[in-house]
Amino acid sequence: MTEEKTEAKSSYNVPNLERGLLIIELLAVHTQGLTLTEIIQSLDISKSSAFRITSTLIFKNYLQKNETTKKITLSRKILTLGISSINEQSIVEMSIDVMRALRDELKESVMLGVLLGSKGTILEQVSSSYPVKLFVEQGTQFSLHSSVGGKSILAYLPEAETNKILKGKTLSQYTKNTITSIKDFKEELKIVKERGFAFDNGEDIQGIHCIGAPIFNEQGTPVAAIWITAPHGRLPHSEFDSKGKTIANYALEISTKLGYLGK
Repeated sequence: MTEEKTEAKSSYNVPNLERGLLIIELLAVHTQGLTLTEIIQSLDISKSSAFRITSTLIFKNYLQKNETTKKITLSRKILTLGISSINEQSIVEMSIDVMRALRDELKESVMLGVLLGSKGTILEQVSSSYPVKLFVEQGTQFSLHSSVGGKSILAYLPEAETNKILKGKTLSQYTKNTITSIKDFKEELKIVKERGFAFDNGEDIQGIHCIGAPIFNEQGTPVAAIWITAPHGRLPHSEFDSKGKTIANYALEISTKLGYLGK
């Protein structure tokens, strides 16, 4: 019976659709893009099929091609679809008023981000009240090891899941303060979990400080993080702890809205 069902199911497969999905999955791993030749070599599909499929996906705005380098990459349309499919999409709706209140209290830009694969992604932001502010587009990706969003979420995931995300990962150095050792980063995550909020001491962008905290769903799983970001002169180390506690309280308010009952 099982074999019959499997055969029946396989008879409805659409080869070109399968190849298209394989191309999308391949490009999701190779975020810097691949040429048509590299895609063909990686997937062992014919040149004509690869050309037709990628051309169609480019025409429909799911892929984009750099005419100079000939590299093909995923488009923001794919990213937007991914974001809209997240179960906790209501996070944005539940968070926006709290984010505005946090901005009004601390005056700094407030970001909301989630994990998508091995990267973080900005879902929403509320701009600073100050004339000089950091603006980041929705959908912008961020590295997990150099960001408070990444640290806040990874610190509260089950250890096995965090290890899986970090396995074989190279921690790129962006500034002199970036943590580049997996061992040191795991120690940092322990500290984040103990105090309840995370710091970015100019680890992603020199001179830019961030403080953030995790957001939990009703199961107690960290599903997002909120944080403030500002030039180091407006957000000195001496204020990290006090503002960290404030942000953690606002994050807890969002968590409560999502059904989180606390530990």
